Amino acid sequence: MKFQPSTSFLQKASAAIGISFAFLFGLTVSGEDRDQKPLTLTVIELKQHGLAMLLETPEGRHYLIDTGGGGDRDTVAACLTEHHVQQIEGLVISHPHGDHQGGVPAVFDRWPVKELIVSPFVRKVPEKLKTSETEFSLGLQKLAEQKGARVREVSQGSGLEWGADVHVEVLWPPEEPFLTANPRPHGTYNNNSLVLRVQYKDAVFLLPGDLGNEAAAVLVRESPAKLKAHVVVVPHHGFFGNADFAKAVQAQVAIASCIVDYLDHPTRNVPGIHAVDLFAPVGTGVYVTPWHGTVTVSTDGKYLAVEARKNVELAPLSN
Repeated sequence: MKFQPSTSFLQKASAAIGISFAFLFGLTVSGEDRDQKPLTLTVIELKQHGLAMLLETPEGRHYLIDTGGGGDRDTVAACLTEHHVQQIEGLVISHPHGDHQGGVPAVFDRWPVKELIVSPFVRKVPEKLKTSETEFSLGLQKLAEQKGARVREVSQGSGLEWGADVHVEVLWPPEEPFLTANPRPHGTYNNNSLVLRVQYKDAVFLLPGDLGNEAAAVLVRESPAKLKAHVVVVPHHGFFGNADFAKAVQAQVAIASCIVDYLDHPTRNVPGIHAVDLFAPVGTGVYVTPWHGTVTVSTDGKYLAVEARKNVELAPLSN
C-alpha cells in the first residue's frame, strides 16, 4: 500500500529545519496519529567529552538524560532554551562520572526539576570503589531534595511512564552492584550505567549511558530481545567494542557523543571511527556529534526523521 507519512509530523519537522521530506512506502497511520506531535530525542553536541540528551514527549514533557560536564553547562542551557523548556519532568543520571553528572547543579540553578532519577549503585557501591565522584553524586541527591525534586531510584525491571504511549523500561543495572573479577572504579561505574529502553508506539530508543563490554555481554546473553531498537546511543561515546551487542540491537540509527581529539590516542576521531566500525557492518547508520553536530531523531511511532547538520533522512521503522 502506498503510504503518505503523517502530514502534521512532516510539516512540523520540515518547518523546524526548513527542509522537506521524501515520501516513502510503508505502513498506514491512523487519523488520530496524524494529529499527534512527534517524540524527539536530541543528542547535544558538547564542546567537551560527555553526554547530554533531551527527550521531548508528544505531550510536551521534557526529560534530560545526563548533563555533560560542568564545562558544557552553557551548551546544554542553550539547547534547553532553544527547545523552550520551562520545566524538566525528569533528570536522569546514568552513572556517577563527571562527564555525565557534572552539569546537574547548573540545571537545578536554572530550571525547576520534578524528579531526579538515579540507580541504587551510588548508594551501594563498595567502600573500596568509592571516589570523589561518588560523593559528588550523593551530594546531587541532597541538592535535588533541597530544590524540591523527588529522588527516585530505579534498577533492572523498573518501569517509568513518561506520558501517553511513552513507556520506559530499565534494563540495567541490577539492584546490587555488578562487579567483575577485579573491579576498578572507572570500569565498574560504567558497567553499572542505567540502560533505558524507551518505546513510543512502534518506535524503540535504547539509551545505555557508558555501559561497559562486560555488562553488555550479560544483557546480550540474558535479554537479547529487549535490546532490539530502532535508535541507539552508542555506549561510552564510541569507546565500546561488543559486536554481539551491536548485532542484538539491530538499530537503524546509532549516535555517538564524543569529541574529535583525545590525548591518549595517537589519531583523531578515534571513538567515531570505532562506532562506525562496530555498527555500520550490521546495517546501522551512524551519526557522530563532532562530525554531524547535534543530532535529533523524531518519530510519530511509524517513521523516523533524523536531523543532523540540516540534513534530514526519513525512513519507515524496520520490523
